[in-house]
Amino acid sequence: KPEQGHLYVMGVDLGKINDFTVITVYDRSTNQQVYQDRFNELEWPFQKKKIKAISDHYNHALCMLDATGMDPISDDLMRGGVPIEPIKFTEQSKKDLIEKLSIFIEQKRIAMLNIEETIYEFDNFKYEKTETGRTHYGAPANKHDDIVISHALAVWSLQPLYKEVITRPKTRVQQMYEKAKINYQERENY
Repeated sequence: KPEQGHLYVMGVDLGKINDFTVITVYDRSTNQQVYQDRFNELEWPFQKKKIKAISDHYNHALCMLDATGMDPISDDLMRGGVPIEPIKFTEQSKKDLIEKLSIFIEQKRIAMLNIEETIYEFDNFKYEKTETGRTHYGAPANKHDDIVISHALAVWSLQPLYKEVITRPKTRVQQMYEKAKINYQERENY
């Protein structure tokens, strides 16, 4: 369930027949995944309503949307009041998204839900170097990468979380205690 006062982001990779639409939601306060849905063979009007409902449910979550060739869907969602950041995939933008996701996973900056189909897709997701030296990311033939892409879209807007270490100045009592402790240890060593 969404928490009051928390900001959420959804990564949405759109698909209709052969591919799946995947919606992945992360809590931006904790970088923890809180929701995932995967479906296909649904008409666009129903998909748009579903995306809006999930965004509304998660405190009006920002929707990072794969808008490559999907400008009408993106426009309709914006007109419907969904906060959208459309991302059009190029070879470079996909590389940037996947590499940030990879770094966040490796450095344990996100916590993903333990979902079997997610693990399966991540295990099958590959990269290959082309003859021109470029890196191509994706799923092998007859496999899907929609879940991976939805995670990458959501993670794109996340920031690394750091634990803030606050060092406060020591009080006079603490300073005197430490000095006495050092003097005591020095006498014990002789």
